[in-house]
Amino acid sequence: MVWSSWSKRHARKAVLVGAAMARLSLPVSAAAQEAIAPAWDETERREDIAQRRERAALLATHLPDVIRLHSAGKGVPILVSGIGGASLALSLTAAPAEPRFLALTAGSATLLAGGIAALAVPEAYRRETVGAAALLSQGSVWLGLAFFTESGFGRVAPVALSSGYYLSGLLSCLNLALSGYPPVSRLRADHALVATSEWRARLSGAQIASIERDLLTTAPAIPSWAIHLPIALGGVAATVPAWDGDLPAETRMLSLTSGLLASAWSLGAMFDPEHPVQSYQRDLRRAGLQVAPSGPDSNVGLTISGKF
Repeated sequence: MVWSSWSKRHARKAVLVGAAMARLSLPVSAAAQEAIAPAWDETERREDIAQRRERAALLATHLPDVIRLHSAGKGVPILVSGIGGASLALSLTAAPAEPRFLALTAGSATLLAGGIAALAVPEAYRRETVGAAALLSQGSVWLGLAFFTESGFGRVAPVALSSGYYLSGLLSCLNLALSGYPPVSRLRADHALVATSEWRARLSGAQIASIERDLLTTAPAIPSWAIHLPIALGGVAATVPAWDGDLPAETRMLSLTSGLLASAWSLGAMFDPEHPVQSYQRDLRRAGLQVAPSGPDSNVGLTISGKF
């Protein structure tokens, strides 16, 4: 069967229209649901266009880091829940009702509850939920070890470490309550909008400000150094019994080793690599741009100002 020239023209037209519709079907964030229009009009200054494109390019650079930071599968929470559940079952069946064993049981229960909670919360909160549960569980473990220590001064090390882990765990829980992380799916959709120069050129100022707001809200309410500082201080305090010559050598060595290890670990956690939000703000300053609130209430959106 031979197609007529009229049929061929209409077939090509249908293919072109279908391709255009497929191209316009890229995912968009909840904050950028409006149709993507040309990024400028005839009255817009070239400087404003250049600033907007520069800001969108920086967003495309730092959004993948934020997505990796907040992406977390269910494997780790399931593993933590399994460990907590197994240790809890063991402690309930084998341990007597004494304070030192009750503290260890509380640590197992905290680990189990943290793993279950991590499975229930949104993905963006999953990793920090497991971390908070682990810190609180460690506090219970060290508290239980304090009851196993007979010497009064020898208990300084486990009590100091228990206090440090408990305070850090509570600060981590407070950070979860105060932070308002956007869903990871929205961050991925935001990145799809700024991933290519062609799409960045078509975004409006309001859309770019919305994507920027999503990026900035991924910063934790309480910085990592503040959360882990109590553990570092507790580790330093835990080394005090090591200088008491009246204590047994093994007690002194245990105090020194446990205190130094806890302090070293907490210092490493305090000085984590720079958060993507901080990197983004630093790159803005290097480009001569700055993040500033816009609108009459200073909370409508975010604008960028600078010189090129």
